[in-house]
Amino acid sequence: FSERSGMIGKLTAWLICLTTCVLVAGLASQPDSTESAESAPAGQVEGKVSTATIVVGPFDLHRNYRSMEGPYSVSSLRIGDLLASPAVSLREDTITFIEDGAGSPAMDGGPQSATPKGLVDSSSQPRELIWFKGLKLEVLDENDQPMPNAEFVCHLNVDVDPALRKTILPKAQHTGTSRILTITQGQTDFQFPEGFGVPVGSEELWTFTFQAANRTTSEHRRIKHRCTITFIRDKELVYPIKALHWYNPYITVTVDRNTPEAVSREHQNMPDCIGTSAGVTAPNSARGSVFSDRFGRRVSGHWVIPPGVHTYSSPIGEDSDPGFASTVRMIHAAWTHIHPLCTRTSLLQCSGNSRKEIFAVKAKTKTEGGLQLEHIENVISKEGIPLSANQHYELEATYENPTGSAQDSMVALGIFFADDNFARPDWCMAGTNTAYCGIEPARGESDRAVDTDERTITGVASASSITAPSDTTSAYPLFDSSVDGPLLSEPKQFEVETTAGKLRLILDPALAPKHATQLYRLFTNGVFDGTPICRFEPNFVLQTSTAETKSDGGGMTEAQRQMLRRLPLEVESQSSVGRAHKKWVLSMARWDAEDSAVSSFSIMLGDAPHLDKKYTVFGRLVPDEVTIQTLDRIAHEWNNQPAHILNATELTPN
Repeated sequence: FSERSGMIGKLTAWLICLTTCVLVAGLASQPDSTESAESAPAGQVEGKVSTATIVVGPFDLHRNYRSMEGPYSVSSLRIGDLLASPAVSLREDTITFIEDGAGSPAMDGGPQSATPKGLVDSSSQPRELIWFKGLKLEVLDENDQPMPNAEFVCHLNVDVDPALRKTILPKAQHTGTSRILTITQGQTDFQFPEGFGVPVGSEELWTFTFQAANRTTSEHRRIKHRCTITFIRDKELVYPIKALHWYNPYITVTVDRNTPEAVSREHQNMPDCIGTSAGVTAPNSARGSVFSDRFGRRVSGHWVIPPGVHTYSSPIGEDSDPGFASTVRMIHAAWTHIHPLCTRTSLLQCSGNSRKEIFAVKAKTKTEGGLQLEHIENVISKEGIPLSANQHYELEATYENPTGSAQDSMVALGIFFADDNFARPDWCMAGTNTAYCGIEPARGESDRAVDTDERTITGVASASSITAPSDTTSAYPLFDSSVDGPLLSEPKQFEVETTAGKLRLILDPALAPKHATQLYRLFTNGVFDGTPICRFEPNFVLQTSTAETKSDGGGMTEAQRQMLRRLPLEVESQSSVGRAHKKWVLSMARWDAEDSAVSSFSIMLGDAPHLDKKYTVFGRLVPDEVTIQTLDRIAHEWNNQPAHILNATELTPN
């Protein structure tokens, strides 16, 4: 399991999957605080239910599999296409088999499966607001009949595109986490409570990773997975739905360098929490599951459980889940991703010497004939479970291992909070914007957003219905040297700290004086703090989002907003060089107009001479060891949890 933590942020969700391969099915209620999902069937009250079905396989199960070894299929599908399709099939030729015991590369985000059968192209239809209500996964036997249990399910991971989602739903809270849902053996039916759902744009691209498991039989089996997704179209609502957004906290253990100094620093940062437990990394850990946290320790999200009963915990910190405890929140649902033999997982609030349980999830494992998670409780609460602001929280889990040998483990949660700030975007509100009210926006130059390779600023290839927001291209005044100066006269070096590590860069006024001066002002005033990296293309570009976009769904201060300026194209210096857009240079992103650049910029990861004189080069990266390590982490974890900027510090010249 991997969502960034420490200096590299969350150990991303692809490791969640990689480490999982065996979990349960079941619906249960949390006593006095939750209600069973069975008591609140999706869409029974809110409006007409629409479903999408994906059938995968057959998976050929011809041997036993450890965690992460089962055959898998990966496919990225548009929500609108799914709803327009009677049924979608990912056939046997889409399945990849792991036969060398190396673990599944599917959790790295690929390879993508072949073209799904039965998928209808709905791209010509207007964008639509849809509410995600739940998902159910079934196992079909050789006769395509549902099996009574989920012993052949490893997991189904569902990931969104965070950058695209922010563009389509600008008034929703966004955590920057791509993993919206993990369905596992033991928890194969997950439905949101009546009156709640996750808002989705029909243009959103969701990636589905299906992986089969077999830890229970040596019999040759050919089974399928059938996924049924429940939606309600916004236009078909009868009663209102409250929007939800999510966080994905997880447990890590220290596996090296857990010095007394590191422990002391952790408790100085979170004095009310017990701290991060020690452990041993699992032998079949996924690539990247062991990383260094901000205290210099090596930690892992996939560790070994010795025989006996053992409890593990780790804090939920601002470095791993920014904004988790920044405000009062109300929990309405949570899924749990664990391995067999976990008996209990809980979210705790820590204060002084006391620890208050917010909720707990019990699980049951069948050990006869192999390990099989039989049941994991859902957390489902229509009334809501309150989470106080500015408190310390941690996750705790207990594993009971009676097998006599070591077993692997992990613990992750997907916690859904009420999104009190959500507002329907203008494009779905009749009469507010005719370009978006059931009419496909024009495909002319004025409607196309451009970045450093002339596609949309968020890295979305199809920009026909994604226009430059008005507050980016017109609300900001043009940079005026007499007012916004004086211009820099010498280069300035910064250390930009991200959730994946530190990047060192130089702003050079000799290349573009107005750009260098403006970026210097934005960095020194914290305007980029919290801004996500929205795009990564190997050997080409790494791009930040606009400064207005924040990974925690917040925004800039009014004083910071007043600093934003549009910047004119500055390419005069590019006439004297053979190639301006070389590897490691900093290049400014913009929309169509040459004076529409405001804050988004790119780090070139390869030479791109076709961009010369079209985009402004205003500085360069310092490719030292620290910076290169950070770039490697960003690339390695990109598919599930893009990094974001924490702060920037000006460095004094040597």
